[in-house]
Amino acid sequence: MTLAGEGEPATEPTPAEEAALPLPPELGPAPGPILATDPLDVAGRKAMWTHVDRLLRHEAAMRDPERADELRRFRVATRRLRAAIRLFRPAFKDSEVDPIADALGTVADAVGAVRDIDVHVAALLAWATERGPDSVLRIQPLVDAWQAERRAGMAVLEGRLASRRHARLLTRLVDFVRLPDRGGDDQGSGPVVRDRAGSQVWRAFEQVREFTPIVRWADPPTLHRLRIQAKRLRYSLEFLGDVLGPDRPWLVERLVALQDHLGALNDAVVTSAAVRAFLAHAQARLSPAERAEVVAYLEAREREARSLRRAASRPWRAVAGITFARRLARTAIVR
Repeated sequence: MTLAGEGEPATEPTPAEEAALPLPPELGPAPGPILATDPLDVAGRKAMWTHVDRLLRHEAAMRDPERADELRRFRVATRRLRAAIRLFRPAFKDSEVDPIADALGTVADAVGAVRDIDVHVAALLAWATERGPDSVLRIQPLVDAWQAERRAGMAVLEGRLASRRHARLLTRLVDFVRLPDRGGDDQGSGPVVRDRAGSQVWRAFEQVREFTPIVRWADPPTLHRLRIQAKRLRYSLEFLGDVLGPDRPWLVERLVALQDHLGALNDAVVTSAAVRAFLAHAQARLSPAERAEVVAYLEAREREARSLRRAASRPWRAVAGITFARRLARTAIVR
C-alpha cells in the first residue's frame, strides 16, 4: 500500500484553518514574497519557510485521533517542503540539504503509511454506506484489518516524531529557512530568480512532455510517474508564482485536474491490490456474505480503475497541447 493516497485532492488548509493554530515562535516573522531579484538561495528559503511553518503547526495536533485531518495537512506540508528543496537544491551545498532531505523522506514515508490507510478506509466506508447498513456490517472485517495496520503505522510514526533525530531535523529546518545576513547586500553574488525561473519551469514541462509518445497505452505505474512530474511542474509554478505571468492560475488549474485524475486512478489500482491481498489471507475467516461484499468492493474499484484509465487522455490533452505550451512560455518570462 505504499503508493496509495496519491489521489487526495491537491488542496491546502484555508487561511481560517491556519489562523486557528498557534504560530511557532522559533521561526519568527514570515519572509516577504519571492522577488525577481532574489538570489536563488534566498528564494528557496522563502519558499520553504511557509511549509516549515505548517509542519510545526500541525505536528502536535496530528497525534490527536480526534483530529485526523491534521495528518493530511502535515503530509501536505512535508510534500511541499520536499518539493521546494528539490526545486532550489542547486542553490545550496549538498552538505546543507542532504541531511534535511533524507530525514524528511523518512518522516514522509511514515506519515504516508498512516494517511494512505485513512484514505482507503474512508473510500470503503463511503461505498458501503451508499449500499446500506448490511454492506457496512459485512465489510467490517476489512475495515478492522486496515485499522490494525493503521495502529501499527501510527506507532512507527510516533516513535520517529519522538526521536532525537526528528528533534534535530526540526532544529535544522528552522535554522535553514532563516534568511542569511548578507551585511546589507541583499543581492548576494549568485544567480537570481530572474535568470533561472524560466528555464526551471520549462525543464519541468519537458519532463512532463516526455510521456507524450506513450500515454495512450501506458500502464498505471507509468501514469503514476507522469503524475509525479506534473505535480513537480505545478509546484514550480506555485513556488515562483509571485514573479511569473498572469496565466499561472490557468496553468495550475489544468495540472491539478491531471494530477487528481491520475491520483484517483492510482488509488483505485493500489486499493484493488490491497483488497486482493486481504482476501488471500482472510477469506477462510469470512462468512459467505462478508466475502461476497468484499469481492463486490474489489470489482467496483477495478471498474473504476478501468474507467479512469480510459478517460486519462482528456486531462492529459489539456496539459500536453500547444495552448498550454504557449501560455506556459509566456508565463515563464520573468521581467
